[in-house]
Amino acid sequence: MRSSRESVRVHHQDRRESGVDSLSPPGLSSVSLFLPFRRPRTSVSREDAVVFYPSFASRQPDGSWNAVIQGCAYHPRVTWLRGKPMMGLIRRFMRVDREADEFFRSRMRQFLVNFASGRRVSIAIGEQLFSVGPTDAAGLFRTEINLRPEEMETVPEASTPSISWVRFRAILAGGDEREFNGLIQLLNPEGVSIISDVDDTLKVSNVPNRRDLFHNTFSRAFAPIPGMPSLYQACALSGAAFHYVSGSPWQLYEPLSQFWREQGYPQGSFHLKRFRLRETARKMRTMSPQKAHKRAAIEPLIAAFPQRQFLLVGDAGEQDPDIYASLMHDYPQRIAHIYIRTVRGRDIDYPRMQRVCAGLPEDQWTLYETADDIADSVLQHVRST
Repeated sequence: MRSSRESVRVHHQDRRESGVDSLSPPGLSSVSLFLPFRRPRTSVSREDAVVFYPSFASRQPDGSWNAVIQGCAYHPRVTWLRGKPMMGLIRRFMRVDREADEFFRSRMRQFLVNFASGRRVSIAIGEQLFSVGPTDAAGLFRTEINLRPEEMETVPEASTPSISWVRFRAILAGGDEREFNGLIQLLNPEGVSIISDVDDTLKVSNVPNRRDLFHNTFSRAFAPIPGMPSLYQACALSGAAFHYVSGSPWQLYEPLSQFWREQGYPQGSFHLKRFRLRETARKMRTMSPQKAHKRAAIEPLIAAFPQRQFLLVGDAGEQDPDIYASLMHDYPQRIAHIYIRTVRGRDIDYPRMQRVCAGLPEDQWTLYETADDIADSVLQHVRST
């Protein structure tokens, strides 16, 4: 006959094997209050989709690489109630033309999907396997991993011929033949990196006009700032690396990535903004989400590459002058130059630049109107580092 202690042990083992929480009170039948509460899913299911955002890796003293893996997991299906009525309401309120319907639907879609929180994503880099995550409430994840160089295979990337890249893939459940791939740029300790804004720096957005900003983002074809694709291409050919730090939300990464390829902008790591509708109003009431986001993205780049020099390129439409000037004050030996594109005109933007850059030598920052105005200066910095 079993002892009472052994009976309790067997009872708990039987409950675990039957899928019932072992912490539920003994004596309850299988039809209990605890049964409907299933453990939340922690792996990527067949209903989930994953997108990896291009990132970077820094070489460590022992020869290994510290790599950032970042991305998002979400449910790609948009329910009728969440999709059609909401898009119809936004379309009427913002006066979106029917001719722009294709742009509007494709760019709004990622804002309407349900994000998959609490997921861990399995990835393979060569022969090395990793689990990254978990995803947060917005479906986003960012994990740092250590890579052994002997087990990595670099791949060419046409827009950045001087930089090596590593490709990786998600490992999915058996029978799931979908492919989700990502890229990591391997950056040497020394060199020059261009940290660049996107809106009104590389892409026409007209941020000061909120209605125009909406249409340039959601209902019109993206348009480049003239001359910037060719300038960045020349910088990439001269060995520069790129990090795109923008206040645009992660939901716009895929159309931005397509625009990058079409215009020939060099590949680089992306650092966009976390965005959830329910959180935005609260953050707007506290501190500037733009300033907090950009500093939080840029400072880890400076810390990861203590021997690299950085060029900061942005525009005067929002807070780039303030953010970049404060970074140069904090890291004077690391930031070689600041370039700010004028948006409202020199009569307004130049006095502002003088104010925020007070204490910095004037030869360390440039206010410009066109890409031609800064091409020689930028290339000189890239080639001399």
